[in-house]
Amino acid sequence: MPIQASGPQGEAVGATRCEQCREIKQKRYEAVRQGDRRRAEAMAAAMGRHQRAAH
Repeated sequence: MPIQASGPQGEAVGATRCEQCREIKQKRYEAVRQGDRRRAEAMAAAMGRHQRAAH
């Protein structure tokens, strides 16, 4: 059963997608597909920095 998060007033959270998250994920997926481990690791680190800063 899926769980839906809610904000402080009970509204649904996460209904819209973060464009920067999407871009970072896409770059990481492409790096993995190409076997570029260094770039995949860099994108994972970039995602962590982005999430701490933006979310």
